[in-house]
Amino acid sequence: MKTFPTSAVWCFGILFISASLITTGSSEVQVVGPADRVDALAGDDIILPCSLKPNISAKDMLVQWTGLYLKTRNVHLYRQGRDSNEDQFPSYRGRTSMFHEELKNGNVSLKLTRVTLSDAGSYRCFLPTLTSQVKETTVQLFVGAVSQPVISVLSCICVGAVSQPVISVLSCICVGAVSQPVISVFSCICRCCISASDLFYLVSLGAVS
Repeated sequence: MKTFPTSAVWCFGILFISASLITTGSSEVQVVGPADRVDALAGDDIILPCSLKPNISAKDMLVQWTGLYLKTRNVHLYRQGRDSNEDQFPSYRGRTSMFHEELKNGNVSLKLTRVTLSDAGSYRCFLPTLTSQVKETTVQLFVGAVSQPVISVLSCICVGAVSQPVISVLSCICVGAVSQPVISVFSCICRCCISASDLFYLVSLGAVS
């Protein structure tokens, strides 16, 4: 019977153990968040993405969502198979939920409804009972204001009793962190001494385009 030298057996064993460690490390479960921030407008319903990779069930895990402000806020807590929000920060009450049917697939994302400007900031998705080194991730939420366009008439020049069409510049300023100011140029069909209300009436009829 052919036998292998002791040194060869030791080398083979070391290689096998090393390969096992590399394989185990590469498949370690990690908490993963989005690469980009989440953008929203005030009043929107949004999702803060967070999941386990590779996908394993999180139904029996503890999931903590917190807001990272000057003082940490408890946003949402899932434990023992149910939501447990007794200590939830008041402004989030009735506005947070998780996708319970997706927990078995490792989806621990948080849904936040009726977003407000004060919701903007960093959120931590933390699974303290997860047996891995990467137990948390941070999601950035940016919230912009929603406003009605402000239209102002800068000039409308009428020449003589029978006026010719002139150019009037109307500024349409969208006030909000997401919107950029927009300036539009309209042709203005004027009468002598036209009023601002008359001009808006012409615009509404489509006479000014």
